[in-house]
Amino acid sequence: MTRWWMREGAGLVEDQGRPAVPFHALHTARDLPDAESWLEVPGTRWGQRHRELTARANFNHLEKVYPFVQRVVAVEERWRSLMVRDVDAWRLESVMGVLEDGGAVNQAALSALLRRLLRAHVEQIEAPEVSEELPRLLEQAGAHRAARAVAGSLDDEAVVRAYLTIAADTSPVPEVDALGARFPAHAVVVERLVQAVRKRPELVTVGAPLGEAPSWQTYERWVLG
Repeated sequence: MTRWWMREGAGLVEDQGRPAVPFHALHTARDLPDAESWLEVPGTRWGQRHRELTARANFNHLEKVYPFVQRVVAVEERWRSLMVRDVDAWRLESVMGVLEDGGAVNQAALSALLRRLLRAHVEQIEAPEVSEELPRLLEQAGAHRAARAVAGSLDDEAVVRAYLTIAADTSPVPEVDALGARFPAHAVVVERLVQAVRKRPELVTVGAPLGEAPSWQTYERWVLG
C-alpha cells in the first residue's frame, strides 16, 4: 500500500458537510513516524475512472463503521478514497484481506447501495417521463378507462415502485456502477408497465398502497402479470 503524509490544515467539506482532505495536499513520505503517516485503504477508491460498485460500497460502509478512517478527494481527477493512519491500520485487519482482493466487506451495504442507485435514477429520469406519457400510452393501447383513472391521479412513488419491480424482472437487467445506473430495456419496462396499469389502474394511483394488493407477493404478481 502507498504511504502518505497529510499536511496540517489541509481540508475541505463535501457530501452533506462531511470533512475531506484534497488529494493534492498529500505527499509521499516513507521516513515519517507512524503517527504522522497514512495509508490508502485498498478497495475504497471510486469515481470517474474507478467505477467499481464494490469500492463505493466499501467506502460507505467503512466510513460509517470506523471513525478513525478519513476520506480523501481527488478534485481534478474526480475520485475519492479512504485513508487510515499507520498506527490505526491494525484495526482493519479483519477486513483487509477482502479489501485487497477487491471484494465487498459487507454484502448488505452493497445491496443497499445498489437499491439506492437504481431508485435514484428512476426517481430522477424514468419516473417523470413515465408519469407524463402514461395516460397517452394507455389511450394508444385502447385502455380509455385506465387512462381516465390515472390522469391527474398518478402517485409518483407508486410509479417508481412499479417501474423498479418490472425492471428487476426484465432482461437485459439494469446496469449499475459506482456512479449510477442505466436501464437499457427502458422501452420494454414501459410496455410491461402499460399492460399492468391497463388491467389495474390502482397500481399507480394516489391513495392505493401497494395498488390495493393484500401483500407484496400479490403486488408483484399483479405488476409482472
